[in-house]
Amino acid sequence: MTRKSFSDLVEQGAKARRNAAAAEGAQRTRTPPRGGLVSPPSLTGGETSAMRGGAKVDWMTCTWLPDPDEWVPGSVRDLLTAVIGPVTGVEAPGMFGYEQGLKFFVTLADGVQHHVARLDWGGNHHKCRARLDMSGSACGKVMDWSPVADWIGQLWDYTLTRVDLAVDCLAGEFDVEDARDWYLSGEFHAGGRRPRHSLVGDWLDPAYGRTMEIGRRGNGKMLRAYEKGRQLGDTSSPWTRWEVELRNIDRDLPLDVLTRCDEYFVGAYRCLERILDASAERILTAQAEGEIALGKLVHHAREAYGRVVHTLRLNLDASELLDFISRPGIPKRLEKASLAGFTAAVSPAAYLREETSHESPSRGF
Repeated sequence: MTRKSFSDLVEQGAKARRNAAAAEGAQRTRTPPRGGLVSPPSLTGGETSAMRGGAKVDWMTCTWLPDPDEWVPGSVRDLLTAVIGPVTGVEAPGMFGYEQGLKFFVTLADGVQHHVARLDWGGNHHKCRARLDMSGSACGKVMDWSPVADWIGQLWDYTLTRVDLAVDCLAGEFDVEDARDWYLSGEFHAGGRRPRHSLVGDWLDPAYGRTMEIGRRGNGKMLRAYEKGRQLGDTSSPWTRWEVELRNIDRDLPLDVLTRCDEYFVGAYRCLERILDASAERILTAQAEGEIALGKLVHHAREAYGRVVHTLRLNLDASELLDFISRPGIPKRLEKASLAGFTAAVSPAAYLREETSHESPSRGF
């Protein structure tokens, strides 16, 4: 089978990002239909769905047997460059029994490198195979998964070993209590059996985030519903994330799970077809995550150094003060959101005014 060249991948990736951006803009202007959903498919492919655009890939792992003359790091670098932009590879010890390893980073605007993917390959333990892990940060940059699916489909003896599909309910349209209620009413039953579950977090006095897990990773299918906003530090956030983790245990993961996310998300558990109407846009999710992280950082800065800044303001004008106390860089807690499209320049003054309006005026900042 003929491999696509790097220039072909770049062109296909760029076209996919443009098309996806146009589709996202169009989707914001329409009201998603309610009702009329078709039955969700099993994990085999072949069916169609009445809805699109809700679920997204949040993790992807695949393995393959490289050609004898294949330069594996270069092949993966070309793919990542085509679908998420320029990347830098840094050598690392092989993991999971592989002989060699490589970490891939994306450089943020301030020069900080953010880890997005990992490659391991070689060695007899895995019979000279290669393994690619694309993290949530990398997946958030992929606007369309068709080029990735095409690239994997050209590999020899490829296997998708893990794919996570996620839907975000930013306003809490469906939350962890819905997951609990659906579980108790038997809506997650498989073959008449109730799957195992676990509750993690402060369920008795909710503040910092609750998680409900249904199913077991070792069985190849697991659902996580968790309070994402509270996990990030906003104790009043309604933001809930629903994640379906699929693994190649007692099943084969088809390539179109990467491009037909809605169908496979609701196909995991039938009750999940209720959720997609309430799903968030990709860029809105990144913006919400960044705003929560920024709000927490501003709060801690005010608490720790607010009075110092207030004292400096007595003798310095605003420009001099900012030059004096600031330094280049993006806080680590904002790196992932910045990589996915968050920018504090959207309206920082209005956002910070809203945050500080809830604070006591006696606190200097």
